[in-house]
Amino acid sequence: MTLAITGGGTGGHIFPAIAVAEALRSARSDVEVIYIGGAAGREATLVPLHGLRFIGVPARKIRRTASPDTLITLVVLFRGYLQARSALRRLGASAVLGTGGYVAAAAVLAASRLNIPVVIHEQNAIAGRTNRWLARKAERVCITFAASAGEFPAGKVIETGLPIRQGLVSPLTRAAARAQLGIPEVSFTVVVVGGSQGAAAINRVVWESLDSLNRDISIIHQTGDTEGGPGEHVRDAGVGSVYRSRPFLDTDDLAAAYRAADVAVCRCGASTLAEVAAAGLPSLLIPYPLAYADHQTANARAVAEAGGGVLIPQADLTSARLAEELHALKADQTRRQRMADATRAMARPDAAQAVAEVVLRCVRDANGGRT
Repeated sequence: MTLAITGGGTGGHIFPAIAVAEALRSARSDVEVIYIGGAAGREATLVPLHGLRFIGVPARKIRRTASPDTLITLVVLFRGYLQARSALRRLGASAVLGTGGYVAAAAVLAASRLNIPVVIHEQNAIAGRTNRWLARKAERVCITFAASAGEFPAGKVIETGLPIRQGLVSPLTRAAARAQLGIPEVSFTVVVVGGSQGAAAINRVVWESLDSLNRDISIIHQTGDTEGGPGEHVRDAGVGSVYRSRPFLDTDDLAAAYRAADVAVCRCGASTLAEVAAAGLPSLLIPYPLAYADHQTANARAVAEAGGGVLIPQADLTSARLAEELHALKADQTRRQRMADATRAMARPDAAQAVAEVVLRCVRDANGGRT
């Protein structure tokens, strides 16, 4: 049985798709998962690294306002649709899962025209434009946050949570995770993650704060490809605390960083928040202010209202505020434990399996109960 997954542009669309692909392959040994993504998107590099067959099609972002460029975009998207339709027909796909991004529109519309069952997964508390539009073509819509349910057709919605990749919940003890990363075992430790593309504003404040923070706090910092930073860097303050930065942490080191940390400082994309919840970490939540419909603030608000984190608008984030919040959390273990319990309660460790089961159920329904 061949199943297709599509989504791209950002890690928020790509990584949940990869997680469901892993769950589908674990659930059924006879399943082949193909990934239809943008030929020039980040998924073209990331997806093959996870052992998935990748089919690249043309994709281009649609701008909100019409311009001479709009016609070019429509031509590109139509070419993507034709190529996706050809691939789905040639490979005999039994179902398509779309996780968002403009490339998902091509594959989902092609599947609909071929009468192939479609499932959509929406990551955020405020649904994206593409997913809202494509939901009309879908048999089921899986959501992460209950707040987004009203944006989709009644009767199609299933709350599954956000799929995260295998291996992001580390089996290591905290001491072993800290040893792997070169962090002192007794050090109060903070992990800083700006999402798959980094976060220049957060990075800048962290770097400005190092002299005050790094005296008594260890920091593991995934910077992304941000100019002006130290790149891969280690700074030992000589007092039992270390600052370690790297543009990207691989899955093993990111899982170890979550396990090693006492607190997370993070952007508020749904994937990052799901990873932090799975790790059971209190968090300082700094939403990206230019995200579509300010959905990162809505995501962060859900965590903050549950008691798992402190929401800090980017405009309010200064080196003094960061130091104040981190030192307050360092001094109050009871508060940290309360926040950790709250965020852990939001975790859905079975989300990938839940979405995979929805996809397989749609195949069974389409085939009269057979798969």
